[in-house]
Amino acid sequence: MVGSVRSLPQQNEAAAYIEQATREMRDLALRAGLPFLAYLIDMARLEAASQVLAASKEPPQRSGTAESA
Repeated sequence: MVGSVRSLPQQNEAAAYIEQATREMRDLALRAGLPFLAYLIDMARLEAASQVLAASKEPPQRSGTAESA
């Protein structure tokens, strides 16, 4: 399942893009008089924003390093 494994930077970039795109969709729904749809889209925006925030708080991952005694 190598194709389904994503690195943290790719996930963070995707979440940031989704946050921005759903913000625009939420605003469009509000302007069109669709408040419930705007609410649902905003829930997706908030989830994406929380993923971006969580990724920014994680320490950088080291790959291929081993501690020697």
